Amino acid sequence: MGNFNEHLNAGKTAGLLAAVVGGFLVLNRGGGTTEAIIVAAGVGAILVVGSLLPDIDHQASKPRQAAGSLGVLTVVGGVIGLVVFTPDSVALLGGLVNTLGVAGSPSTLGIGVLVIGAVALLATGGDTFDSLTTHRGFTHSLPFVGLIGLATLVATQQLAGLGGVLGVFQGKNGVLVAVAAAAGVLVHLVVDS
Repeated sequence: MGNFNEHLNAGKTAGLLAAVVGGFLVLNRGGGTTEAIIVAAGVGAILVVGSLLPDIDHQASKPRQAAGSLGVLTVVGGVIGLVVFTPDSVALLGGLVNTLGVAGSPSTLGIGVLVIGAVALLATGGDTFDSLTTHRGFTHSLPFVGLIGLATLVATQQLAGLGGVLGVFQGKNGVLVAVAAAAGVLVHLVVDS
């Protein structure tokens, strides 16, 4: 059960080792020195971040403390966004309510369903969020390791598509970064064991 500094130090040590290995892998594949340095930096940095990531479920973590406000903004923004940007979807939802025998304008009924759903979600969401994010729960599990690796791979490929310096993370280099992110979470789990 490591504290922040223990996780950070283990992450830095593993990150440095992973950066060296990642750089050599790029050079071994025929990549240039600049590419190797950029990939090594990315691999090392993401491993350190990964080694700290599981503790986002801790009551004292800043992301968890901000999650309530972010959740409220997301729900309210989602309702407003649906009404403004996809009015046909809202009317379709209202049309479904019409088929249940409720009379009224489909758009008005759709907005009503969205508002009632948002209020219900806001009233119960905090307790649900707390139960799902107990410290040393899901974020301290092997499925979370896989999720972080997969999410990092997808994000890396999307960012690589922007080109420029990020373009070096296309393909195998992106896989190295994704493996480093997953390895960082594993480092965290090992320190906690």
